[in-house]
Amino acid sequence: MAGRLVNALGSSALAAEAFSDLATLRHMLRFEAALALAAADAGLIAKRMAPVIAKACDPSLYDPVALADAARRTATLTVPVVRALTDEVAKRDAEAAGYVHWGATSQDVIDTAMVLQLGEALPPLLKELDAIVACFASLARKHRRTPMLGRTLLQPATPIALGQKIAGWASDIARAARRLEASFKETQVVQFGGASGSLSALGEKAEPVMVSLAKRLKLELPAAPWFTQRVRVAALAQDAALVVGALAKAARDISLMMQIEVGEAAEPSGPGRGGSSTMPHKRNPVGAALVLSAAGRAPMLAATIVAAIPQEHERALGGWQAEWPTLAALIETLASAVQAMDEVAHGLTVDPDAMQANMDATEGAVLAERATFLLAEKMGKQKAGKLVEEALAKGGPFTEALGQLEKELSDEAALLGYSPKFVDRLLAELKRK
Repeated sequence: MAGRLVNALGSSALAAEAFSDLATLRHMLRFEAALALAAADAGLIAKRMAPVIAKACDPSLYDPVALADAARRTATLTVPVVRALTDEVAKRDAEAAGYVHWGATSQDVIDTAMVLQLGEALPPLLKELDAIVACFASLARKHRRTPMLGRTLLQPATPIALGQKIAGWASDIARAARRLEASFKETQVVQFGGASGSLSALGEKAEPVMVSLAKRLKLELPAAPWFTQRVRVAALAQDAALVVGALAKAARDISLMMQIEVGEAAEPSGPGRGGSSTMPHKRNPVGAALVLSAAGRAPMLAATIVAAIPQEHERALGGWQAEWPTLAALIETLASAVQAMDEVAHGLTVDPDAMQANMDATEGAVLAERATFLLAEKMGKQKAGKLVEEALAKGGPFTEALGQLEKELSDEAALLGYSPKFVDRLLAELKRK
């Protein structure tokens, strides 16, 4: 994994901690401790041995660097971790050391640790997403009738309500967050199948051990091991990338609205925020930059995990081994985007005067569509279109060229069309979810 300095723009502190060496060991060893206790519950190992094994499951007792080096020689981190745990238990009780990792396989530990890491990292991000949606919804409500230029193909189009743009951000972020929450819940299942998924080493005790293990880890017990059934993981990856994309839509708009020649919005300011190393006058859209940076990475990370779905037989070679580091990078990328947009959403300011000035700068040309339809009621669309084109070709203020329509074209309610009602509909939809 890259160091914190390299990854400073690619993760949040919370997500980085969830996938840190210490957290990784903690979750792997949490599985081993729970397994020992579950085996003791079922009478597979002596009651006195389980606490000895559990006590040795302290991540601070192990060297991550040495474990990482050893992992490359076995293509799994579980082997050196279990070996180190067994040695540690042997120092306390030689007999108990023979019952470490009883009935389990490497992938049981890796997959369950991955699931537990998701359980640590994602709930706070889902809460932050709710807060982002709430901020944008409040801002959309406030600007339900604030007119601004609609823009298509990066050029001025017909006016819309600013609230519709912001409510649109909120709507898609909420939609993506709901998908992510649902797919996250589906991942919260224990992995426990033993060598090839039959748990044959546990005999008739398989059921009580499975039940106790899942209960101790506070995870659901699936119908069967999911060693090579990876749709749960892939769905979560896709939904994480969708959230990043929805956040990036808002980030892209905000960054464009922040350009000095547009000046319609601004990210929150603060000491050192948005500064340049050489140009003191600059106020860069740094939050948007972090989100857009994440949007450049997330789809490819998700694609890697989707590509790993077709895995061989009962346990795969290379497929599931590709998932864990990729998923960690994806969740850190998601966290970076969420944290950045959370700060932007809570401090975003808009400038209605600048929006009006940008509409005025078109000298009424953005009213051409409305003028065409008003005239079409009297002379048909073809003649009306020709008249409007001639008025535009004259240059200067468009409304003067079509003076007879000046009153109708200046009707603000008609100018925004159905846009304010779309704000209401989007906000009502958010309220229902």
